[in-house]
Amino acid sequence: MSHNQKEIKTEEIKVCCTTCPKECVIAVHLKKGILDSVEGEGCKRGEKFAQKEITTPERTLTSTVVVECGEKACLLPVKTAAPIPKKDMGLAMDAIRKTKLTGSCLMGDVVIPNICGTGVDVVACRSIKEENDAC
Repeated sequence: MSHNQKEIKTEEIKVCCTTCPKECVIAVHLKKGILDSVEGEGCKRGEKFAQKEITTPERTLTSTVVVECGEKACLLPVKTAAPIPKKDMGLAMDAIRKTKLTGSCLMGDVVIPNICGTGVDVVACRSIKEENDAC
């Protein structure tokens, strides 16, 4: 290598695609920290998934919220209505842990609107219609 040529640092990151049942392991190649190429995708969605996973990864968050119905309390399964940035997961979990509901709710009801300013609501994954249904 001559003095004028500098070695370009390349990096390979492998991601497991979750957009279809194939679950392809995709190799993302970076040059100087910038996406250069993607290989190993088994469908059209794989390349887009890999690019997004490297630049702005997102996940759907699932958890539970305490619901008090009369003298009973139980855990209501909840989830984000759409994926949120992975970087916001910790703050979102803090907000979910602090949330308590009272009384009935229906599946799909918004439990926490616009969690952590993401523009995504946290919604109920089941209905609780009366005191006896709570637990």
